[in-house]
Amino acid sequence: MIKNFSELKDHFVNHSIYFTRTGKDRFKTDDPIHYQDGIRIEPYCAFLVGRNLWEMGAFSYSWSTFPMSTKVGRYCSIATDIKVMGLRHPHEWLTTSATTYDRNFIIYQKYLDEKNKSQHPRRLPNIHGNQLVIDHDVWIGSRATLKANLHIGIGAVIAADAVVTKDVPPFAIVGGNPAKIIKYRFDQTTIEKILQTQWWKYDFSDIQDLDITNIEVFLEEFEKKKHLLLEMDLSPLTL
Repeated sequence: MIKNFSELKDHFVNHSIYFTRTGKDRFKTDDPIHYQDGIRIEPYCAFLVGRNLWEMGAFSYSWSTFPMSTKVGRYCSIATDIKVMGLRHPHEWLTTSATTYDRNFIIYQKYLDEKNKSQHPRRLPNIHGNQLVIDHDVWIGSRATLKANLHIGIGAVIAADAVVTKDVPPFAIVGGNPAKIIKYRFDQTTIEKILQTQWWKYDFSDIQDLDITNIEVFLEEFEKKKHLLLEMDLSPLTL
């Protein structure tokens, strides 16, 4: 779906969805905005570059542009110049040429039209349902390259310049080319306890009233006070 910024501006304002750090507009009235029908964007997030929209959770921001099918959770910090790989060409077939599957490229269509021939396109293997999913509280460093059908787990950290071709477990720190797990942010027992809290469902001002600098203390305080905490009640913008 493509609409002019002017058609969507009021929706963005009413749902506190921003495109600069200051909240000022960076689009002109007739600038096109690209998105998939039915996406849900939570309030208090920011798309800081590009014209694509994707599903994104509260308190997340991105300095990079992602495919419109991407899903990003809450509390994510996404740096500049991140690239998402394109489709995998079928190297196991006779040829890796996109003539075997691309139905829309003008250089192929023009030839077929002029020669009055048919393409016989194939369905690419293992691409249906592909989606880049970035869970809550993920930090992605500058210039990282991500596979198109990747799942990055809660609390993960992607180092700058990493080339990530495999799913990333929760709270793993990965880096290199190809990216490998350098270490985990916490031990596995602590990770399980943090996941059980589902702290990303809560207002950051309430959560950070607890001792977030000491994980053991935080977990103790959270357990004592969780009955007093209310999950955020956010009304997403649905386009």
